[in-house]
Amino acid sequence: MNKHFSLVLAALSFWATPLLATNIDSDMISKISIEGGNGKVALADNAFSDVVEHNFIHKITRKIDQGLPPTLFNTTQDWSALSGESAGTHLLRFSISASQFTKGRLSITGAETSSLYLNTEAMKGDNEYDLTLMNQDYRALLMVTGVEQWQDFSIEWADDAVAQTQAVEPDNAESTDSKRSDAATQTSSTVTFGSDQAKKRASMKQYYDSETVGTLTLSPDGELLIWSKHAYSDTNGDSPISVVEIINVDSQQVVYRWQGMSPQQATWRADSKALVFVHDNVLYQLDRKDWQLRALAEDLKGIRNIDWLNNSSLLVSWHKPEDAPSKITKRYRALEDRWSYWRGNLQLQIFDINSGLFTQLTEHELSTNLADLDAENMRALITRNPLDYQAPPHSLTQLSTLNLKTGEEQLIGEYRFFGSAYFHKDGIVFHAGPDFNGGKGNTVSAGGIANNYDGQIYLMDDSGEVTPLSENFTPSISAVELLNNGDMVLLTTDQDKTLLYSYDLSRKKFTLIDTKVEAVSGFSVSKQNKATMVYKGSSATQPESVHMRSISSSKDKVLFDSAAESYANVEFASLKDWDYTTQSGQFIDGRVYYPPGFDADKQYPALIYYYAGTFPVGRSFTGRWPFSMWASHGYVVYVLQPSGTVGYGQDFSARHVNAWGINTADEIIESTQAFTEAHPFVDKNRLGNMGASYGGFMTMYLATQTDIFAASISHAGISNLTSYWGYGWWGYGYSGVATTGSFPWNRSDLYTQQSPVFAADKVTTPILLVHGDSDTNVPVGESHQMFTALKLLDKDVELIEFLGDDHHINKREHRLHWWKTKLAYFDMKLKGEPLWWHSMYLEQESK
Repeated sequence: MNKHFSLVLAALSFWATPLLATNIDSDMISKISIEGGNGKVALADNAFSDVVEHNFIHKITRKIDQGLPPTLFNTTQDWSALSGESAGTHLLRFSISASQFTKGRLSITGAETSSLYLNTEAMKGDNEYDLTLMNQDYRALLMVTGVEQWQDFSIEWADDAVAQTQAVEPDNAESTDSKRSDAATQTSSTVTFGSDQAKKRASMKQYYDSETVGTLTLSPDGELLIWSKHAYSDTNGDSPISVVEIINVDSQQVVYRWQGMSPQQATWRADSKALVFVHDNVLYQLDRKDWQLRALAEDLKGIRNIDWLNNSSLLVSWHKPEDAPSKITKRYRALEDRWSYWRGNLQLQIFDINSGLFTQLTEHELSTNLADLDAENMRALITRNPLDYQAPPHSLTQLSTLNLKTGEEQLIGEYRFFGSAYFHKDGIVFHAGPDFNGGKGNTVSAGGIANNYDGQIYLMDDSGEVTPLSENFTPSISAVELLNNGDMVLLTTDQDKTLLYSYDLSRKKFTLIDTKVEAVSGFSVSKQNKATMVYKGSSATQPESVHMRSISSSKDKVLFDSAAESYANVEFASLKDWDYTTQSGQFIDGRVYYPPGFDADKQYPALIYYYAGTFPVGRSFTGRWPFSMWASHGYVVYVLQPSGTVGYGQDFSARHVNAWGINTADEIIESTQAFTEAHPFVDKNRLGNMGASYGGFMTMYLATQTDIFAASISHAGISNLTSYWGYGWWGYGYSGVATTGSFPWNRSDLYTQQSPVFAADKVTTPILLVHGDSDTNVPVGESHQMFTALKLLDKDVELIEFLGDDHHINKREHRLHWWKTKLAYFDMKLKGEPLWWHSMYLEQESK
């Protein structure tokens, strides 16, 4: 029988199996009465009942999470047992916890009408609800009317446990999810009912929807902060619920909130008394004295950034797109023409606020980019990028000074591996790679090639002499903020953490700033002599927070805490660091996430995650790869950092160059085997591995090298190094660093032997290939090549394309479906639970 047809039959068979029915114990259900027989219109008969219920449920849920009793029209109510007065409308509360994906029916008896909400989402039905439950915890809130006697009221659950057992593949798989703890619980096969007193696992929607903070812009005097907040909901779908406001950081009071506007490029004046921003191509000024808003100029399409020169003039970067020379053909002028934004021209303009006049300051066939501005001395640092492919990374940057009064330019130099440049009281500070300026920052051992993504800082004095400042500093520097006194604040990759350091130039000393998060995702620094700073970030098992502190002090004030705002009453996964040294002596940094309710006497499937590219897998709480969420679905999750990544020193990062799986494949295999030996609760026969982009390449490559994994997922992976090098959005430029000096004509061995598609016949592991069909960075053909090879070889392979998505799956509905796809695949392959995968894909195809 065809295997695909067999899977469809297995998936559909549960509907023909008698359902197992269980009455939920009434002791686990509590209630509050919303209205009684007082002559008012019953809630169920309200003309806007759906909207009224929706808002009421959300408000009550927040009260419950905060541990507060609900208050109805100034009357505080306590949750009570199912007894007493039955007339009117009542809200019932209990919990449901599924230990695996399941389907079933919840039936209400003894009530005239009912409305069911699971985690605030309305379920379709009236007294009978066909439910699809993920491996997740749910708060059930049930609105009922028309109850005559509570003793005649009941809630019954009928699930498909028998059918799921019949559909199991393989038949020796054992469910590993622990039952949720609660004050009282009742179990029906894969579903547990409780009194909703215990903490819950965060839901998928919480990981995506919960409020986060975007832009942080601190006023120069350190008193006011512009920030944006964003959240999502079922009601708004892919459109975020956003607010942008200005707060007083001391009082945390909102002093201004934009209504119906989304300010872009918001920039404070040096005296902090005004700011400018762009909205809908209109330039506005907002004055702090009276918070009056006035339009300065309109129809400003292409404004890229704005800086104050003085109280009456601005320096503006303005991009003019190129008219397409033909609607039929496109002649490629350069490799950069694969970038949609490359054509066109960006130049600097000065805008006089009083007259409304723009004066073009620079004019050049190449775009002119502002690197830094010294408004006091009316000078700027500017960069241009002439085409130059002669040496890695096949790009060149010209850095010049620009006199803003005369327009005179003076070339400082031409550089490769350039990042950014800043005016400093002692010269110019550069942020660049180790090989910048002839390799003065290169500390790689003899015979090695530096990884020029490993960010360093340099100082050029007035004579042109360049001094490396970070050659003995192990973390990789990704951003630089200069302070008034010449010191710096540095955003760094420090092993698998993203941390802030201060650098005292006079003492040549780096000092770790004691942030309260492991993964700083943004910061802003004031311009006072004693500078203050606002930063945001998260930790591996703690969601985002925003803090304010003085750079020189350890005192820290919390301005925003997502754990309290969006994750109250959530039980987070626990984490332990687990490092390993290979037999060859290579240190491999790692961490392990444990499922809530972890039991060391059980056997768990495990997911192995890595990037294996030039950056480590960071400790952010959520994002595209929420490791805590995977753990909450019953997996032990092992995240490791193979050699080649920055953050561990230049010798470590140099191992990325000209490797493409050399070294890292063996490190992942050996570390994974050591991990299973050191953790006896991990079932070494049920290991899944996955990665994305370079990590997707790594997953495909590993499938040609080992059979230790029972299932693999590659997202947006590279299967053919030559086609990615020649066609990928960043292909040739990235290869200029990662494959320095190596090309298909002089290192054909590297481009073929390290390309997974050339060894597809060696694959024995089932593999799921996932790709956005509009991916420009790693074109979708990279997955298609591997899919074609494995199909022709009759291997176990799946290819899922996300329609309209680029390299990252960002849209809300798509992201949730993407998360479900990966977990459903691993549940099928590692837990022997195929129902979720069948429900998402095979059932849809059979209709």
